[in-house]
Parts: sequence; C-alpha cells; structure tokens
Amino acid sequence: MSRKAVLLDRVDAQLVDDVERAVRAAKALPSTRLSQTKLTPHASAELVRQLVARGLERSPKTIRVPLAAQIESLLQGGARVPLKDVGKRVKGGTKAELDAALAKFIREGHARVVVRTQVEVLVGPAERALDPTEIAHLSKTAAQVSKTLKKVQAKGLPRSILQEDLAALFAPLQPSLRLAATTPDQAPSTLVDEALRRLEDPALKLVRIPDLVRALSSRLSLDAIHRALAEGAKDGTLELRPEAGAEFLKPEDVPLCPPGPRGTVLSYARRVSP
Repeated sequence: MSRKAVLLDRVDAQLVDDVERAVRAAKALPSTRLSQTKLTPHASAELVRQLVARGLERSPKTIRVPLAAQIESLLQGGARVPLKDVGKRVKGGTKAELDAALAKFIREGHARVVVRTQVEVLVGPAERALDPTEIAHLSKTAAQVSKTLKKVQAKGLPRSILQEDLAALFAPLQPSLRLAATTPDQAPSTLVDEALRRLEDPALKLVRIPDLVRALSSRLSLDAIHRALAEGAKDGTLELRPEAGAEFLKPEDVPLCPPGPRGTVLSYARRVSP
C-alpha cells in the first residue's frame, strides 16, 4: 500500500520568506503552487494570510505583487512603456483588473499616457507632457495649419507662409517648446551608465539591452546607445553578452541589440565598474 503524503499543518517564517521571494520574482504564482511542501488547508490559509500581511495581493487564482506596484516598477528609472506591452509585463491579473488598476494609477497622478508617433506610451509623472490647455491650443493650431496649407498647396501660383505667421500660430505653445529645448545635455556614456544602474537586476546585475534602448529612446539615438555600449566594453567598464539562444530573443528586440562576434546578437549588458 502506498503511504499517504504527510501534510504540514503549520508554516514557519522560513517558508513564508521563501514563498514571498518566489512570488516577487515571478510577480505572480498560482495559489495552488505556492509551496513544494504539501500543506493542510489550515496551513495554506495561514500562508496566504501572512503573504498578504507582507504586502502581496490575493486574487481568485493567484498570489501576486500588487498590480499598481507592478505598473510602477515598469516606469522605474524614467522608462517609457508602450501601452500595449503593459498587459504582457504585468502578471497575475485579468484584463479587467489590469484596466481598472491602470486607470486608477493614472487618475491618482502616478503616470500618464502620451502619444508618440501614433503609439500610446505609458510614462511617469515627472515627464514633461502638455497639459489639457496646451492640448486644446495644439488642436486649434493644427486645424488652422491644415486650413492654411490647403490654400498654400492649391493649384495656381506657388505660395508659402510667412515665418512670423507660423510663429504666431505656435505662440501659445512656446513656453513648453522652450522648456524642452533647454533640457541640459549629458554625455551618452553618462546617460547609459545611469540607466544601467536603474535597470539592472539586483542579483545578476544584468540589463536587457532592448529595455535599455527603450528607456533612453527619448534622449539618445540607437546608434549613440550602441556606441556608448561599445566604448564601455572596450575600456572594460561594461560586459556585453549574447542571448543564450536566438529563439529566446523576440523579433522586435533584435534590431535594438548591437551585433556581436560570429553573427551573434548582444542582448545583455553588465556594469563591471562599481
């Protein structure tokens, strides 16, 4: 006769620590797979209670890092995340739950959605974005410019627009334009180093280069980022690594990675200097 599995009837601090660590690493785990140790219903309920007391969140099927905390972590270090990718990177919630958490997060002023070249992007509250009044001015200006261009481009004699008239159209937006233009420049190597420090995995100290490129996309060109990485690798302050296997790299990430030796693609960076 086979022996019945022995069920653990109590949980200790070490078990709770281990499970909490696993949940935070995975962002979410099924409630039925929290522990490899078999637990009685009483012990399972106690484990969940203690995990929730430590700041984790219970859903009908999972124990997870709170959705708001997951969203906030996506924006750490000034990262900008395409809105369509948020649902892929936040774990353990239904679409309805994520939509509600995201709406609340934005409503409370922790993030905002901006449109960049037709793509909706989630950004942090510190980003310089137009306020509703400026959006209204921009909408009015766009309509006026469109109307003027129709006349400029109509058949007949060649026509143009006076620069002073164009400047007058955009006058309400000049404060924002001047503010954007006066953002102090920093050396690409400095920006890359700062981003690597913000994005690196606490344990492995690795950063995915596609994540680095996206975080710096508003400040540096792809070529500038790749040059800074190559310079860091050359002087020994950075280590660049290829993906363990090409099949693990998403097709959309390949163009963001610098080429490596023998046809490899360098998809990870690690700071060597302190």
